[in-house]
Amino acid sequence: APMYNKAYYESCDALLGISKQTVNINKLVLGEKAKGKIIDYVPHGMNNKVFYPISEDSSEYTEVEKLKKQITKDKDSKFILFFNSRNIRRKSIPDTLLAWKYFVDQLPQEEAEQCYFVLHTDLVNDAGTDLPVVKDYLFGKDYNNIIFSNQKLSAPQLNHLYNIADGQILLSSAEGWGLSLTEALLAGTPIIANVTGGMQDQMRFEDKNGGWIDFNADFPSNHTGRYQKCGKWALPVFPNNRSLVGSPPTPYIWDDRCTSEDAAERIMELYKMSPEQRKEAGNAGYEWATNNEAGFTSEHMGNRIITNLDKLFNTWVPREDYEFINVSEVKEDILPHKLLY
Repeated sequence: APMYNKAYYESCDALLGISKQTVNINKLVLGEKAKGKIIDYVPHGMNNKVFYPISEDSSEYTEVEKLKKQITKDKDSKFILFFNSRNIRRKSIPDTLLAWKYFVDQLPQEEAEQCYFVLHTDLVNDAGTDLPVVKDYLFGKDYNNIIFSNQKLSAPQLNHLYNIADGQILLSSAEGWGLSLTEALLAGTPIIANVTGGMQDQMRFEDKNGGWIDFNADFPSNHTGRYQKCGKWALPVFPNNRSLVGSPPTPYIWDDRCTSEDAAERIMELYKMSPEQRKEAGNAGYEWATNNEAGFTSEHMGNRIITNLDKLFNTWVPREDYEFINVSEVKEDILPHKLLY
């Protein structure tokens, strides 16, 4: 828990956490000072009138099929995986490319040639790496089934990409939420993701009573894999290494890393599903993401913010102009939760 953020949290009257983990972090860091503050879960919401499933009877279906043929160069395709995020280190794109390598190497050549991986991201970034070099090293210059998309796309164009994909993958080693997973869910596309941060919310892990898991000081994250059962739309990759990293502004933070081998297994699991099974899984994700429990839509998010602001304005009491703090009585901030759980 980032105790170095305590002063920032204390200065707020309301803290609206984008993930269940963030809500728990707010409470852990504030301790007794959490009392009297509004601390609530307000997950990210996207416009579900922009990101949505496109069915065969839709007027847009022809455009989606045309895009699919452009990507595959009119060749037969059996499986398309999609990645959409920034080319920065924590997004773990080289690990994702390596997972794709492990996956296609297990397939007969004829099947491997019908599998495509589309990555919408910058090709080269100082905060990330040179992706074409990584691709050429792993697959060779003649391998054409990895397609890089680095041009600016509108939200409707992105929705078409989500709709042609059989799955969306995001293996970030540190992720507050993971908006591309939300967009994929709203488009009815299954997700493969590392179990960390807000990404675990979007997989809806169940506790022993079948409820959506919550976090506390004894259980601050499911990255240890305590709970395995999740929504049928999600294929989780549990990290096998949790490294404590940091920088001067953020002295310590967990860096959860999963292996490319484990990710490849999840890609294979999705690949082996029938198109009907993948569609069923994606539809289940769409139904959940848009219902009142998850509410990963702009409308749900807006209403939750309005509710909390109304509550804040109705209960807010102005603070004193100043307060005296006896520095000799200030305790050092030490670990407020378990490390092994």
